[in-house]
Amino acid sequence: MGETHQHKNDEPSALLTDQISWLPKGRALDLAMGYGRNAIFLASRGYIVEGLDLSEEAVAFCRGESQKRGLPLEANRVDLERHRLKSEAYDLITCFYYLDRALFPQIKRALRRGGMVVYETFLIDQHERHGKPRRVEFCLARNELLTAFSDLRIRLYEEGEVEGTFIARLIAEKIKDSS
Repeated sequence: MGETHQHKNDEPSALLTDQISWLPKGRALDLAMGYGRNAIFLASRGYIVEGLDLSEEAVAFCRGESQKRGLPLEANRVDLERHRLKSEAYDLITCFYYLDRALFPQIKRALRRGGMVVYETFLIDQHERHGKPRRVEFCLARNELLTAFSDLRIRLYEEGEVEGTFIARLIAEKIKDSS
């Protein structure tokens, strides 16, 4: 079960914009894309992007924006709790402020060798100190994200308070084919 926290006019993630220069190019998947702030950014940087979200309104907005700008972005309405990701189909997978632990193995399978995942979401500290997200299962335990992707090559990992919000962020690379 996941919960997403995105707004229509958000700028792309600072983690993504700061690290984009060394991320692998090619096909990208943005999970729980919301209104497409990161999907649109990736498409504008030359990625062929697929964005997935449950919200019909968000998907329609993203489709409209990408068409208006002529960007290579396909936005689809899916329920990520039921959807299966394509195997070894993506060079980059991003997920921001959406947590469904059942997606972790799917993300790893969906990456091509040399592909990377960029993941950022709330830590349990955020719930404990601020009561948000309102449900504990939408927050990562300390070191949980690191442990979940420890079979990949960890390229960047950080957790703690960033501008008043307690988060974990990770960039990890798939260095061998999935079994």
